[in-house]
Amino acid sequence: MNKFLNKVTSKQPAPPVEAGGRITNETVAEHRERILSDARKFKYPLQYTKHRILLTSIGIVIIATISFLGFAGWQLYVVQNTDKFIYRLTQALPVPVATADGDWVSYDDYLRELRSSIHYFSTKEAVNFNSDDGKRQLEYQKRLALDKAIEATVVSKFARQENVSVSGKEVSDFIDAQIGNNKLGLTRDAYAQVISDYYDWSIDEYGQSIKKQLLRKKVSSKLDTEARKKAEDALKTLESGGDFTKLANEVSEDLSTKTVGGDTGLISKNTTDPSGLIAEASKLQPGQFTKIVEGVDGFYIVKLLESNNEEVRFAKILFKYNYIDQKLIELKDQGKIKEFINVAPIVSPTG
Repeated sequence: MNKFLNKVTSKQPAPPVEAGGRITNETVAEHRERILSDARKFKYPLQYTKHRILLTSIGIVIIATISFLGFAGWQLYVVQNTDKFIYRLTQALPVPVATADGDWVSYDDYLRELRSSIHYFSTKEAVNFNSDDGKRQLEYQKRLALDKAIEATVVSKFARQENVSVSGKEVSDFIDAQIGNNKLGLTRDAYAQVISDYYDWSIDEYGQSIKKQLLRKKVSSKLDTEARKKAEDALKTLESGGDFTKLANEVSEDLSTKTVGGDTGLISKNTTDPSGLIAEASKLQPGQFTKIVEGVDGFYIVKLLESNNEEVRFAKILFKYNYIDQKLIELKDQGKIKEFINVAPIVSPTG
């Protein structure tokens, strides 16, 4: 070390002097520090190199991150790419596809619904989305998926406000009930394979969809006081001896059965039934009717007409939930729904 310092100091100029040629302790100390500073550069050269490498690496990471985010944003909001990589990206990064009343609408929710529809129509209905009709169908499915994602966000907000929730057990029980009602002896794994084949969903993704349905049902049944009042009035009429067929014809909001007094005809007990009407009807004796049943789309009153081991026939009166739909219309009219992708309004997919 001494030899190194001697070598360095031998090349240094003499200590600075004050005006008048005097050398002081201060000038000597200043000169010494200058020499040692230069010496440190020779003794610790890697320290300065590592510092430069670190700064360069940080710069590269920042540039790469900005470039990646720019590419992702272009794919999401301009190209509207729906492939699996982009879908996985939206699952990892919570990016919005819209806002509804100040809350983000998850791009993940939108793509989950849209990709499922694309998979189903392309594999089960042989729709060619590159054809003119297929492109119209795609735009139609985009609108449906976006509206559904916006609705789910609004429902979630009402659920928080009303302290309404759906547990994992409720979702699992619902899926187990569907598997049991199928009566084909399917295991849960086999059922998951069916879900994947038809909708390109994992069982967890299917569970997310079920959870949103159940949450909408709970929020609607709690907040839709107008529909509940109609159902209660109809039930009182029936309990007072009113004619079910006549009442269904007059007040039911189920257009598919209204004109025939609510009669569904014979239905297989294996039929998928999210509202549980088949199960409710199967508990009755012919001629009996239920109390108010909270379905996924409204309040029902069900009357059993006939039943056997394989099939059931019942009549129903429906009062649809309208609260959520009305609130969505209000939010749109007030400009409180803002979409970040260009999706056409609802039109007929073949129109």
